[in-house]
Amino acid sequence: MSPVSPILHARSPIPLALTVTSAPIGGPIPDTRVRNRRAAVPEPASAAPPWTLQPAPATSAEADHQLHTALSTSALRQLADSSVQIPHGATIRPGFEALRSAFNTAEMRAWVASKGMALDTVVVKPDSVSGWVVDSGVATQKTFTLNDTSGWWQVSARLRAAAAALDVAGNGLAYVHPESEGLSRNAVLQGYGIPPPHTADELQTVRQALSTADWSALSPEVKGRLEQRNLRARKVIDVMDERVHLASTLSERVRHLSDEDEVLLADVQTPISRSSSLAIDGVDQATVSEVLASHGLSVPKTAREVRNILRWLDAALPPAPALGDYAQLIARQWAPGVLSDADKRFVAELSDDDTPGNKPAVNLLRVLDIRGVLALNSAGTLRADAERFLEQVLNSPVALNWGRAVARNRQFQGASGSDQLSTLEAKQWVLAAIMLQIDPDAPGRPGTIAGYDIYQPANNGRTLASVRTDIETHLWKKTSLDPKVAPLLAHLFLAAAAPEFLIRDVPSTLRMGSAEWADLRLGVTFAERQGGAGSSRAMSYPEIMALARLDARTADEAAVLDNHGVDVLLDWGLMQGVYAKTADGRYTPQHYQQASEAFQAQREQLLQALMAFKTPLPTRRDQAVANLQKVFPELSGPQLQALQVYVADPDERRNMKVSEPKIRSLIETYMTGDLVRDRWMLLEADTPGATGAARTPFSNARPSRTEQAAIVKNVRALNARIKRLPSLPGQVVSEVDGYLESLKQGLGITTKRMIANLPLADRQALEYGAVELFTLREQIDGVPTLDQTSAQVEARRGRKGTLIRCDYNGEISYFEVFPAKMMIVKRTDLPEQLVLGGTFEETQRTYGRWAPSTVLLQNGAVEPFDFTAYTSDASPRSDVSSAGIIIDKLGDTLPAAPAAADGRVSAAVPNSFASPRSQAIVDRIMQGNFIHHRDSVLKYAQGQLPLEQQREVSQRNDSILLSMIPFVGAIVDLAKGNIIEGTRGLLIDTAGAFLGGAGTAVRSLVKSTKVVAPFGAKAFRVLEKGVSVVSAFLNPVDGAADLLVNSAKGVLALPRALNSAPNVSAFANMLAAQEKLRTFFGVHAAIDRAVATHNGHHQGVPIRAVQMGAHWYAANPESGLPVGTPLEGYRPLSET
Repeated sequence: MSPVSPILHARSPIPLALTVTSAPIGGPIPDTRVRNRRAAVPEPASAAPPWTLQPAPATSAEADHQLHTALSTSALRQLADSSVQIPHGATIRPGFEALRSAFNTAEMRAWVASKGMALDTVVVKPDSVSGWVVDSGVATQKTFTLNDTSGWWQVSARLRAAAAALDVAGNGLAYVHPESEGLSRNAVLQGYGIPPPHTADELQTVRQALSTADWSALSPEVKGRLEQRNLRARKVIDVMDERVHLASTLSERVRHLSDEDEVLLADVQTPISRSSSLAIDGVDQATVSEVLASHGLSVPKTAREVRNILRWLDAALPPAPALGDYAQLIARQWAPGVLSDADKRFVAELSDDDTPGNKPAVNLLRVLDIRGVLALNSAGTLRADAERFLEQVLNSPVALNWGRAVARNRQFQGASGSDQLSTLEAKQWVLAAIMLQIDPDAPGRPGTIAGYDIYQPANNGRTLASVRTDIETHLWKKTSLDPKVAPLLAHLFLAAAAPEFLIRDVPSTLRMGSAEWADLRLGVTFAERQGGAGSSRAMSYPEIMALARLDARTADEAAVLDNHGVDVLLDWGLMQGVYAKTADGRYTPQHYQQASEAFQAQREQLLQALMAFKTPLPTRRDQAVANLQKVFPELSGPQLQALQVYVADPDERRNMKVSEPKIRSLIETYMTGDLVRDRWMLLEADTPGATGAARTPFSNARPSRTEQAAIVKNVRALNARIKRLPSLPGQVVSEVDGYLESLKQGLGITTKRMIANLPLADRQALEYGAVELFTLREQIDGVPTLDQTSAQVEARRGRKGTLIRCDYNGEISYFEVFPAKMMIVKRTDLPEQLVLGGTFEETQRTYGRWAPSTVLLQNGAVEPFDFTAYTSDASPRSDVSSAGIIIDKLGDTLPAAPAAADGRVSAAVPNSFASPRSQAIVDRIMQGNFIHHRDSVLKYAQGQLPLEQQREVSQRNDSILLSMIPFVGAIVDLAKGNIIEGTRGLLIDTAGAFLGGAGTAVRSLVKSTKVVAPFGAKAFRVLEKGVSVVSAFLNPVDGAADLLVNSAKGVLALPRALNSAPNVSAFANMLAAQEKLRTFFGVHAAIDRAVATHNGHHQGVPIRAVQMGAHWYAANPESGLPVGTPLEGYRPLSET
């Protein structure tokens, strides 16, 4: 059974006010940001979500007696299970009503209907649901599990909680109609402490037991146990409903607030459940602060903190699968029930085909082809649904019998305290044998599979799919079996070594070593450590990322979440080349410090780049408005926009052309350079001489003396303001130059990041090889080279892309770099040498009256490049050639690194992001082939082109900004132009990086963007407790590394771990914080039930052991019964 209770297995339905139509299951509550202050009147609250349960009915002895009578007569006439009417007032009635209500929620009924199942055929078991589907007159039974992609675990939390209270044996419960009063006879018997019958003899035994029983006076033990189960189930359901109401209340309070706004919740009330500890004297509401405290949440002070709480309320963990990470018997750290080293060696050798002696000469891996699993399915099908196919194999009698036989050979005692193994335990033995045959050291260090290093530097920048292909190939070569067995084997090993590879719906663009990859691993680690091994496999990418973006609520909780990122950071540093891998593969605190500093440096530069992309192009109008605002501080923006000036001199007005306006916008007059002193006056409603126009050109009406004095005063006042205004043309040029320089730096940073994310071989070629850069341009038709101007050449250059050629250890490689598209394309189809400068053709040209002269025309050629991608926002197309293309070299060759004695250049892992070589390449591109030509940008800034063209530069920057998403993690809701700190607004463009190829129509919607914390920020934050504490988590063999990971297994390994820890109190606080986390998510940690005392040691672990015959066994921490294989060399404390 899973160690996770049904409580909060699935997130509560998001209230109407928070619903997003296209949101994926598990997406977080939207971060609604409207720039209104808290004084704004909130919108009316939406309809309150319904409560699942009605008040629990009172119980009576008479009702139990009626139920006893019904069971004793008609219900036991036959062996088969039947339905029994549950009287009102029976002790089991509250649990029955909870089950009936949970079966009939709108959400549950809709889910069943979406699967095509007839509702009255549905049967719910602890880990699955089944029902019959009729299609074209043919009935078929369908089954959905907690670990498939059906959404069952998300929708069934309330129903599973109610069913767990009644279906103790896990046999399943049938659907209960809203008006039905009947429940399974066997479930009722179990509830009242009577084992249900399976044979005729057992049926007679039950009849006799009931004939002598008196349910009108149930024993306190039976009644208390039943009432406790009912109460627990109803409490779980009420807590989920209560959190939905709390989320609805909080979301309304921040609907119109920005993150920084203060939120006052002192007098705010929210509904509470009837089973809440706050429901004193029947009250149905309590203050938000009281309800938050009852759920282990602190009272928020700002809208940002409220939104973080909403994310916590919306987060959920699925139940961990029964088989966990498939390595339960061979866990890295020994615990009661885990195989010893001798057991592992024995099992690993069992299936060796060439082993002499009495051992079976059958390779156990061939079990995987049972029932045609391999023969009837493709490798892709096996990979996509590996969990289901493995279950088919493990459920076969051949596999189960083999597992039980080997367990008996090793004198293994199961959870029952005997050698009678359950089906689950037999499966665990089969899995252990398969994995140990391939790798006798399985499961090995995290990140390694049978000698394959998943997080090696060579995998940096690769997709998860490509790395998994390598893993499958590696495993297939070790088995020499059908290649189609490899996807199943990879699934088994990845579950323990790198479970992020098994997450559903991971974007194909995600690259190992990126910050997005770091956040994926963070979320997976969160699920695995808090929900139990294997729990992440049931989750989708959006659900995992929602966990990764949860902000800690306390300092100790922050330390726990930081600990999740220790391994991620260290692997990132190795993959990035921050440090080299040590001979023994161990990390030190210095490695952690180096990696954290390197990532922080990257993060700061990427944020700098992001700010550069967010900065709009400084136009002449923008500068004019900004300058005028300084000299008219009393006016608002709209008032300034409406301000007009009027020609003050009536003689000048009379002599002006009709086409020349006498009244102009103040801003536009300043922009055109016409706003000079002694000519204009500000136009107001009562301005003298400005009302009424001359009827004829010869009118010579003059203002009165009073009016003239007012005009002079007006002109002088305006003169004083004009005197303070700077010269606009020079200022625009300076601002544009600064803008372009900032943009160059930003694009340079993101280009370095792209280089750092390339595969290792490509990074080494760029770092240590001889590097040449080239630009592409179109030929200038019909214009001799003598007559060509630099402007003509520049107008035909492809500024969107630059070509790079590398010569590294004799191998030539090419890369097309598109900085604004956030794209580097490796070209393997180009010749070793390029034709530079085009070709020259002689022709005759006559100049004036002179005789014809021989001149040269420079012609391009058909080159294998998509030149459209070099001149527009379009992505490069493969297998496309362009005519008339001239290739020019950009600067001198960057020389190769010095060769070693064997003539080869260094093969070390480069730290590409911080290397001088990467900076040199980027500088060459930014200075020599920048995406914008300065003169063009100046024209846009001056406003000489139509508005649509003026916006081209800023729209292009929006595209760059959005393309940065894989690096800084801002999830942009394009329709609203704001940030959502979740994944509801996540759009994935198949052409490249996230949102990088968004169309113009979409990009134009992005008006302004606010940035959330970049991906990986939590993973790469140094623990507040200090680097000395981090060192205890670096290497699993140190003893403390798995302290938090294994805390749910009991306190058995705690003393040794704490002895090696430099700060015991820090660990204790983190353990307490972790237990609170698990409680919040409804995880029942076995640590609460562990045996705290011990009577001996085994493998350095203090344990309680029990003797069975001549052997000592570890005691099961939950039951005290013997478990596992005999303890070799165990000596009780009394003998030591």
